[in-house]
Amino acid sequence: MSIIDNMINYLNERKLRQVDLCEHLGINTSTMTNWKIRKTDPPARYIVPICEFLNVTPEKLLTGKEKSPSTINLTDDEQELLTYYNMLNDIGKGIVIGRAEQLAETAKKPLKEPKNNLFIEYYDLPVSAGTGIYLDHDAKNMIEVEETPLTAEANFALRVAGDSMKPLYNDGDTILIKSQPFVNDGEIGVFIVNGEGYVKKFGGNCLISINPEYKDIKLNDYDQIYCKGKVIGVL
Repeated sequence: MSIIDNMINYLNERKLRQVDLCEHLGINTSTMTNWKIRKTDPPARYIVPICEFLNVTPEKLLTGKEKSPSTINLTDDEQELLTYYNMLNDIGKGIVIGRAEQLAETAKKPLKEPKNNLFIEYYDLPVSAGTGIYLDHDAKNMIEVEETPLTAEANFALRVAGDSMKPLYNDGDTILIKSQPFVNDGEIGVFIVNGEGYVKKFGGNCLISINPEYKDIKLNDYDQIYCKGKVIGVL
């Protein structure tokens, strides 16, 4: 029997009036009449309200039978899903099952642990990978970065200006520096030479550019030279 037939039978069994059911559903009596004449089942959105009015389970309204033992312990949400599932054709049921499988696989994946952030000093003025730029020690801010082994080791960050250190460090890159008073030969550091800041490879008596288009900067005995730290990576 169809849903509409089951509904009419339960109305008659319980001596309930169709007009009261229509009022409960918020529909005209003509709508109910059309369902009966055309043998059209009520839309899915009316199933639960009809069951409430008739005091029957969705399964009993749909099938004319009481709950099977396998569904007795279903929650209301599970029963509602089963009700809608039973109203679908084979194609619709296949779509629902496929989507449910996708959601189940997603639920198996562990949630990513939240990332920890930290703050490091960032200088507004850049350090030169070219001809040298004055480094103002007071013009700095604090920036928030994701905590990684590199950012945890860094004491401050600077923006690179120029391309003499390409392809290792490009113009506009933000480099991470670990504060230390010197670097070994062949290591890249940040240097203040006569008040101007450079990011270069230390060569003992000179500062070396990686880009072959740039000449090395010779260091003289009378130059004021300070090493601000070792470059440990790019942000």
